[in-house]
Amino acid sequence: MHKPCMEGTCSDILQAIGTEVKSVDGHNMIWIRGSPGVGKSVLAASISTQLQDQDWHVISFWFDCTQYTTITTDSLWCVVACDLTHLYSSFCQHLVEHNKEHSSSYINCLFKNLIETPLSILGDVPCEELPVIVIDTLDECGGLRHDSSAKDNYKGLLCTFKHWVQVDHLKKFKLIITSRPEDAIAKMFPDSVSIHDILSGNDVKPGDSVSNNICVFLESKFNEI
Repeated sequence: MHKPCMEGTCSDILQAIGTEVKSVDGHNMIWIRGSPGVGKSVLAASISTQLQDQDWHVISFWFDCTQYTTITTDSLWCVVACDLTHLYSSFCQHLVEHNKEHSSSYINCLFKNLIETPLSILGDVPCEELPVIVIDTLDECGGLRHDSSAKDNYKGLLCTFKHWVQVDHLKKFKLIITSRPEDAIAKMFPDSVSIHDILSGNDVKPGDSVSNNICVFLESKFNEI
């Protein structure tokens, strides 16, 4: 996990996302996108830290293209399900009772059996007591860059995010994703996803939040010198 943002930076986007997370009727999936090196991972770390400081349950997962053989498309929902069993005994009991003979690793079946169906039993849990799931660097999921079957798995993984927005009982669970603004992701995500773009290059203008972040960073480093 990366270190959080430098103090005094990213305050605008952190506040905006914090507000969305706490909004019961707001978007249940938030996509933070930007070019390589703009700080998506440190922002994800800051979001996780901020929510945990406010006593929210946070489940964090990050993809790494250098570990594509171990951090696979299947890994995400397996890790999330594992963390959920530690948070809710009823969720754990449901998995034990309904998945004894199920061994399919196909991503859509995996999602339905480990996440979508079991989460339906948590309908009485208040929104503020439900976990926020933070998924960093989705675009680095190994399936995007390898053989055809792995690419199919990646496409299947993106389909599970569409289910996250469309299935009624999942709409109260907040999901935050960071990635590059890749077409494959944009085409799969529904219009109801909340999008936050981190600007870079010529898109950065004097006085905007990114420009202010750069100024804070430079001032801090010059002070160290």
